[in-house]
Amino acid sequence: MHEKIKKYRWLIFDADNTLFDYNEAEKCALLKTLDDFEIQYPLETIIETYHRINHRLWMQFEKGEVKSQKEIKLKRTTQLLDALDVTRDVEKFAEDYLFNLSQNGQLLRNAMEVIDKLSNNHQMVIMTNGMTAVQKPRFAASPITKYFKHVIISEEIKHSKPSKEIFDYAFGLMNSPEKPEVLMIGDNLGSDIQGGINYGIDTVWFNLYQQKAKHSATYEVKNLLEFVGKVE
Repeated sequence: MHEKIKKYRWLIFDADNTLFDYNEAEKCALLKTLDDFEIQYPLETIIETYHRINHRLWMQFEKGEVKSQKEIKLKRTTQLLDALDVTRDVEKFAEDYLFNLSQNGQLLRNAMEVIDKLSNNHQMVIMTNGMTAVQKPRFAASPITKYFKHVIISEEIKHSKPSKEIFDYAFGLMNSPEKPEVLMIGDNLGSDIQGGINYGIDTVWFNLYQQKAKHSATYEVKNLLEFVGKVE
C-alpha cells in the first residue's frame, strides 16, 4: 500500500474507527451516562447491546429508512432504555450521552504517526457522517486535526455518505481535482467504500477488525502502518 498510495494527491479519510477509536469513545461515554442517570446495567453485555442498536439505526440512516440523525439519537436511547427495562427522560439521556461522547477523542493506535508522515506528500480531508455537536469538540481537541486541509461533517452540509452530494461538496473544497488523484479511506463498506465507488474514485477498506466480507474496494488494509510501509 505504501507504494500504491503515492500516486494520489488527495486522501479523504473517514473519522470514526478509521482514525478515531470510536468504540472506546462510545464505551466511555455510555458507561458515564448510565452512571449519571443511576441506571444499573449488566457490564458484560451493555456495550454489545448498545452497539447493536446504534449500528442498526445508522445502517437504516444510510439506506434512507431513518430520516435524520435526531431520529437516530432518540430511537437508540428509547431502545436502550427498553432493553434495560428502565424509564428515564429520553431527550435528557440522549443529550447527556452526546456531551460525554464529545469529550472522548481517543485516536486509534498509530493514527498520529501515519497521518504525520502522509501529510508530507498528500493533502487530506476528513469526511464524517457523525453529529456536529459530537464531532466538532472531538476534532477541536485532537492534535491530528491540524494535518487536514478540510473537515466535512455531514450534519453541517445536510448530506451524508454515501451520497453523491457529499462527495461533490468535498471535491469543491479540493478545487475539483481529477478523480484518479483522489483516494477514499474508511472502515464502512456502505458509506465509505460504496460511496467512493459510486462516485468513481479509488477506495481503501480499512478492515480494522479483520472481518471476512466480500467487497469491491480498490485496496484493503488491516493496519494503518501499511500506508507508510511499516509492519508491527
